[in-house]
Amino acid sequence: MPLLLPLMLICALLAAAPGALASTPLERQAAHLGAVDYHAFLLAKADAAPPFDWSTDGCTATPPAWATAFDGPCQQHDFGYRNLGHGLRLRPTEAARLTVDRRLLTEVRRVCGELYAGLAALRCRVRARAMYAAVRLFNPPWS
Repeated sequence: MPLLLPLMLICALLAAAPGALASTPLERQAAHLGAVDYHAFLLAKADAAPPFDWSTDGCTATPPAWATAFDGPCQQHDFGYRNLGHGLRLRPTEAARLTVDRRLLTEVRRVCGELYAGLAALRCRVRARAMYAAVRLFNPPWS
């Protein structure tokens, strides 16, 4: 029983550090690109170095106003799915998918804080949560 708490702490730290479980340089780089804020991701995407799949379909199946406002985070989310989960399959686990999806929620909320204030920001955060729920519900498992 005394070892349980330290073991739980180590597991929590590893789960919180996206690159911590990465086993190859390419996997570490993909995990890093998925962990930075969407502004830094878009700057990195401007170089679009192979072998990553940088393609995107934007914010699939969202209202046009949402798709426009949340385009940057959606591009980052697509990168995670195309490189960690599908395509390159650098880390095709449900834990990685959850990390990519949670980053989408974090970054969409960042957009809400950057673009809106007051009641509009609250409405935006509700939309962000709805997008996150849809991504979790309608995308198939990676593993």
